[in-house]
Amino acid sequence: MTEKIESTAKCGGRYISSKSDLKTFLNAESKKYKRKNTSIPFFAITENQILWKHSVLLRKTEYYTNTNHRIMRLIYVIRLTLLQNKYCLHIPINCFDCGLKIMHLGPVIVNRNARVGKDCSMHMNTSIAAAGTSNGVPTLGNGIVIGIGAVVLGDIKLADYIAIGANAVVNKSFDEENIAIAGVPAKKISNNGSKEWEKK
Repeated sequence: MTEKIESTAKCGGRYISSKSDLKTFLNAESKKYKRKNTSIPFFAITENQILWKHSVLLRKTEYYTNTNHRIMRLIYVIRLTLLQNKYCLHIPINCFDCGLKIMHLGPVIVNRNARVGKDCSMHMNTSIAAAGTSNGVPTLGNGIVIGIGAVVLGDIKLADYIAIGANAVVNKSFDEENIAIAGVPAKKISNNGSKEWEKK
C-alpha cells in the first residue's frame, strides 16, 4: 500500500507526507464541502457530513500510511474501510491530489494504480478502472469533472479541465484542455470544459 513519497510543499504534490501537507489538503477540501473547520462532525448524518467524514478519513489514512505511523495507520484503515464499504466508496489512498470532491453518496470505484490531479469532482456510479485487456489505468489531469454513471478505463490520459458527460465511456486519451466529452465511446462535444462549468 505504501508508495514512493514526493514533496508536497503546496497543494498539488500528490502525496501527503507531513502534517503541513495534511493541513493543506484538508483545508482545500473543507472549502469544497463548505465546512467551517477540518474536524469530523460528531454525528455524520447528512450526505455532506458523511462525504466530508470520508474525505478526512481518506487523507488521514494517507498521512499515517505515508509517514509509517503503524498503529494510527491501522486505526484509520479500519475506520476508512468500514465507511467505504457501507457507502460503496471504493477509493484507494494516494490516487487523488488535493481538492477531491465526491458530489453525492453512491458507488464510486477507483483502481488503486490510477492517478488523478487536483480538484477532481466525481458523481455517483462512476469508475476509473483498467480496461480488462491489460493492467493499464487512467491518468487524469487537474480540474476533471466526472458525470453520473461515467466510466474512464484503460491506459489513457486526460488533459486538464475536461468535463465528462453522464454515462460516458472514456476509453481513449484526450490531450486538449477544457473541453467536454460524452457518449459511448466518448468524443469531444464542445469547448465548454470544467472551467466553463465553474463560471456558471
